[in-house]
Amino acid sequence: MRFKGKTAVVTGGTSGIGKETALRLVKEGAEVLFTGRDESRAEQALQELEKLGGRAYFQQQDVTKTEDWLRVAEQVDKTFGRLDVLVNSAGVFTYGAIEDTTYEEFKNVWRSNVDSVLLGMKHLLPLLEQASGVASVVNVSSLSGVMGHPDCVCYCTSKAGSLMLTRVMALEAAPKVRVNAVAPGPVWNELLERAHAGQDKEEMQEYYRESQPMKFLGDSSDVANGILYLASDAARYVTGTIFRIDAGRGAD
Repeated sequence: MRFKGKTAVVTGGTSGIGKETALRLVKEGAEVLFTGRDESRAEQALQELEKLGGRAYFQQQDVTKTEDWLRVAEQVDKTFGRLDVLVNSAGVFTYGAIEDTTYEEFKNVWRSNVDSVLLGMKHLLPLLEQASGVASVVNVSSLSGVMGHPDCVCYCTSKAGSLMLTRVMALEAAPKVRVNAVAPGPVWNELLERAHAGQDKEEMQEYYRESQPMKFLGDSSDVANGILYLASDAARYVTGTIFRIDAGRGAD
């Protein structure tokens, strides 16, 4: 029960890494407000969260819009009165070489993967600073923000941006708030499965499995493990770090 008595906001909480993180936080004692755009998926996530016996709330949100972040901040203040943990998990994934990518497509990915993190920190920082101890922000970035990949210009560039934003925020938010990021390698969840829609699922899983030293393909729970560590008091001496969770894929 590392998070008993603590409060948390998780964006992108209706699926994938965000949903798994919200479930784990509730299981370990936190009160959680999770957000997302899809209300139908939120209902299923809410049922799973409530089965754990904890307190969970959902708010519809487009993380690229300032007005939606202001509504989240208002709801957090009304419901919790403070905030201990913010997990910026919402984001999008796209393929595409530079010559095939429009400027509008690039801006849309940047807004989802970078602007959302900036807006979350900007509008929830006053509530994070009211935490009883040192609050924690964990941004879900990607190994693709550390390593370049062909045909992935929007995603790689935006995730690299989120990593630098994490470092800058760690310096600005100290000493009241710690800010870190996880940089997962490929994990098989809804996001990756949608990216390979129309392709053979088992073949793609085998491709990713064989492309990394551990010959193991993780899932959202592996990333949630790292997020919860960084969000917990066990990481009280950790801020401004990028925690790779990638089965060794980025070690070379």
